[in-house]
Amino acid sequence: MTTREFKNEFNIHYNAIASDSAPSIDDYELSVYLTKAQLEIIKDYYNSLGNKYKKGFESTEKRRVDLKELIKDHKSITKISSVNSIVDGSQFFKIPNDVFLILYESVKVDSDDCFNESSINVFVKTHDEFNTQINNPFKRPDKKHVWRLDYSTMGSNKVVELISNYKLSEYQLRYLMYPSPIIVSDLSTGFPGENLSIDGITSTQQCLLDKEIHREILDRAVELALRDYKASNLESKIQLDTRNE
Repeated sequence: MTTREFKNEFNIHYNAIASDSAPSIDDYELSVYLTKAQLEIIKDYYNSLGNKYKKGFESTEKRRVDLKELIKDHKSITKISSVNSIVDGSQFFKIPNDVFLILYESVKVDSDDCFNESSINVFVKTHDEFNTQINNPFKRPDKKHVWRLDYSTMGSNKVVELISNYKLSEYQLRYLMYPSPIIVSDLSTGFPGENLSIDGITSTQQCLLDKEIHREILDRAVELALRDYKASNLESKIQLDTRNE
């Protein structure tokens, strides 16, 4: 669905439900609703408790198709030095700035023994888990385990903090990229002097997701607009939290 089609169909559905009782939606507002709807649906797909079928985003073929355009691979060999490591020996690797949700990750070992170039799976640890397990010799990272703590940023770099008994040479991940906004018209020319943008972007942006999910995004955007402008009647018309498949 093109941005023009998003705009035309949104107006048809919105006007059909809202009639003359709600104000019109300009291109910037429409772009905000479409972008928010897209992000909500992606989060609901990933969180099985956020959709009516209680299934994760890889649980059905449809969901895998819907989000496949956002899945990317990356291998990082760029280490970043830091004085803020949670323990001595923590290793920080640079990752792409568009990482939204990590789906799979592993590391390669750089050592002088038989484990050199071995691939080890990475296990995510919360800081609470780290605090309770780091001093337990039976639960600490070993030859088959590397821990990752929540990543943050160092300057302009997004990083992961890895804890391992080995020096690591490579960090590989497959991830869901943060979706770019859906912008139906150029905000810099359509709203001169107002400095409007979405996620720092002003130019027209198509939806990157598979066309299979476009109308779900459109329907959710209409619902979001109605929730803002016609809140008193919204509950009887829609239930946003159980809309997604």
